[in-house]
Amino acid sequence: MITSALLAAVPGIQHGFGTASALVPEPLQAAWELRPAKRQVHGTRSVRITAMQQAAGEADAFYTSASGIPVSVITADCVPLLMARRDGAMVAALHAGWRGLYAGIIGQFWHGLRERGERPSDWVAAIGPTICAACYEVSEELAQDFLRRYAALPSATILPSERHLDLRALAQHELERAGLGGFEHVGGCTCCARGADGALTFRSYRRGDRNSQQHAGVLRL
Repeated sequence: MITSALLAAVPGIQHGFGTASALVPEPLQAAWELRPAKRQVHGTRSVRITAMQQAAGEADAFYTSASGIPVSVITADCVPLLMARRDGAMVAALHAGWRGLYAGIIGQFWHGLRERGERPSDWVAAIGPTICAACYEVSEELAQDFLRRYAALPSATILPSERHLDLRALAQHELERAGLGGFEHVGGCTCCARGADGALTFRSYRRGDRNSQQHAGVLRL
């Protein structure tokens, strides 16, 4: 299980990112069946979770202030974001692949929470296990699309090498632009990270693993 020091400092919450050996973090496995019924679609829709096993439909961002209900995302290369208010009153989970990042899922999520009275500066976030830029080669067309979409950023931030897109850097940029109070990167690359025994740490869609083998990033109050 991968954890975040920032989230661990938030009172009253449980969190973790799964690995190849435990796709759902072990401390959260007992509550896993209580999660919302959802379908991630690489979009920008967010859903407030208020009931156990809530029907959330097609969405990629989930937040709750209800105790005991896990909010989660599953990934196998995309960016999993786990976020929490520093006082432990609310938590959120976002799934941000290249489509979601390009469409502005993080900014749209925070626009919605601001309208509900939330201040991003009161929140912290963990950017979880994600494919690294060295492993993530994209088409020239997509690379150019991202250069235009993020024209204000240095090109080397978006594409550290030719046609290699840095999803983590883009997620960080969006969190900074939203004004979060703190964030950290945890877990390493889903495609190439290995443990001390040489075994691959995570499942990776790019490496050939399929949807049924995605790991979960989970929080609950």
